[in-house]
Amino acid sequence: MSNPEEISLCIIDDIKSVVDGLSAMNWEEQGIRVAGVSSNGEEGLELIDKLRPDLVITDIRMPRMDGLSMLRAILEENRRCKVILISGYADFEYAQQAVQLGAFDFVVKPFSEEDIMSAVLRAKAEVMDERARLLNLQKMENKLRESMPVLRQEYFALLTSHRTSWEEASERWEFLNIELEPRGFVVMLIEIDRFLEQVAEQPVREMELIRFSLLNIMQETLADYARCVVFRTSHDRHLAVLNDTVAASPIEIAEQICRNIERYTKFTVSIGVGSRVEEISELPDSCREAHRALSYHLFTEGNAAIRYDDIHQSGSQEPLTLEHKDELLLALRSGNVDRTNEILSVISKTLRQRFAQQNPDYLLSLYNELAASAIRTFYEMIPYSDIQPLIQRFQAVQGIAGVPLSSLQRQLLALCTEGADLVRRNSLSEGQRIIYQAIDYIQGRLSEDISVGECAAHVHLSASYFSSLFKRVTGMTVTQYMTWERIQKAKQLLVEGAQVQEVAASVGYEERRYFSEMFKKVTGQTPSEYRASYHPERPEA
Repeated sequence: MSNPEEISLCIIDDIKSVVDGLSAMNWEEQGIRVAGVSSNGEEGLELIDKLRPDLVITDIRMPRMDGLSMLRAILEENRRCKVILISGYADFEYAQQAVQLGAFDFVVKPFSEEDIMSAVLRAKAEVMDERARLLNLQKMENKLRESMPVLRQEYFALLTSHRTSWEEASERWEFLNIELEPRGFVVMLIEIDRFLEQVAEQPVREMELIRFSLLNIMQETLADYARCVVFRTSHDRHLAVLNDTVAASPIEIAEQICRNIERYTKFTVSIGVGSRVEEISELPDSCREAHRALSYHLFTEGNAAIRYDDIHQSGSQEPLTLEHKDELLLALRSGNVDRTNEILSVISKTLRQRFAQQNPDYLLSLYNELAASAIRTFYEMIPYSDIQPLIQRFQAVQGIAGVPLSSLQRQLLALCTEGADLVRRNSLSEGQRIIYQAIDYIQGRLSEDISVGECAAHVHLSASYFSSLFKRVTGMTVTQYMTWERIQKAKQLLVEGAQVQEVAASVGYEERRYFSEMFKKVTGQTPSEYRASYHPERPEA
């Protein structure tokens, strides 16, 4: 292997004593190797062509080919070669012309070894500078070549998030050597199902190997059908941009990815598929649709592909009131785990019935609202040090993307039931226990005309003290609470299809008119209007 600090030298002169004298100089000490010598221009040019030296010392006048002709030939073949010409005084102008043509320098006869060595060392310094620049350039080119996949990924991350015309994108597209056709695209968003849950105990290196293997399967599957670019956007998500192809539909390709991941690994993926777009400038539209389609995996258990064109599109979301939210919060405040469990089951069933395959973001916001209300209640009822671990555990799991609806419901159930149990064990005073005992009594007699005095007697307190204690614990008067609970039960009966008169009697109102007034005061609707909103095909008789 050649020494990178050494340069090679060829000596060409028709006078043998000059060649011998120059060859005998102490070149090795200066890191210079004499690669070859020649006694005429033609042979010298053949020697240079063969050895490709860094530096040539030659006489300006030689038989068969003069120094200027050789100079031109050398520089045509090897522009980096440094040529030092030896000339007599009579050839001074001739030598200057040679420098203008590209010779590095000239030395006038008679010369000393110091004259030659000085010119050669200056030439060597320039050779070494050029080598360093070339080496740096090669290193930069190698780094650029190695980083090309990352640069492509970064560029597509921009193209899928910012509108860019082909005129703006074409130059960089060509520079990055992107193999996709610049027209006809589909964007897929691929999420590894419950990835953080499954790798939580794995070391970082193992986790990265898993990601790499999953990415490799995605790329190989897509490459069987179309040109594509695939890159990671987060710890568990990958974005794929592919040319639309007649070989298979995008949803068929996505489903094949799901099958291959499941077949070759212990993981599964969920995929959202955007619509086909024609222009590069439309990539953000297909990307946004892929995100939207992926959000509908809230209603699945994963391992499936959903196409944006197949999901229900609506301009706005029908509002939903969390009818049992206040009842849930009362159950939490009372530390009643069984009642908490029961209410959450009713809420989950209601949401599933009314919002299946509807806007998942809206549904998530409802669960977030329930969770936030529950957490606020716990902070009010339980010492911070006791409740914080439970809340942190819930928030850590809640932060995982792609959690299906069933898992979301389980998380909320665990939060509320464990929190209610903490309330029961840590926070209830004797007065609170008495009031929640009275609440259970009231809830069991909503169809009866019970008085404050009866409730107070049930818990062995005076009516005035009971009323004051009730307001302090619940934030409502006994009458307000009874009215609220009766209206909530009435709403449930109306949703189930009961007639207004039946409902009024079931919640302790003998007169339908008075019941209707109270119902409208609380809900803003008459009982008939409320019932009709759920059963328009079954009008009140």
